[in-house]
Amino acid sequence: MNFLVDENMPRSLAPQIAALGFSVQDVRDIGLRGHPDTEVMEAAIMADAIIITRDRGLADPRSWTEGFTAGAIFINLPDDTPANTINAKIIELLSNRLPSSLLGSFTTLEVRRALSRPVRRRL
Repeated sequence: MNFLVDENMPRSLAPQIAALGFSVQDVRDIGLRGHPDTEVMEAAIMADAIIITRDRGLADPRSWTEGFTAGAIFINLPDDTPANTINAKIIELLSNRLPSSLLGSFTTLEVRRALSRPVRRRL
């Protein structure tokens, strides 16, 4: 599985995801810091990557372009949540879920739960 970490996520997240054996890129490392959501979405399409974000614009499946089928993980935690807590919750999610439950899905990660619902059919 491939992941694309949005710029509103902790900088320390991508290396932790990579340590689990996943392929991961951070938008800040590929020249997309401050770029529109449409460009971030295009990068995710090119990498067939699930976007990890706190951006409500990217978290709305109705706004996803047709070619985007990987899915998104929307982090819906309080704004004052420490980076290490955010990272731990994401790593826990990725460690305990089957990849098929995340691919093509919109997943919301909250304080006490993570809910996934399929949005795009994967071929």
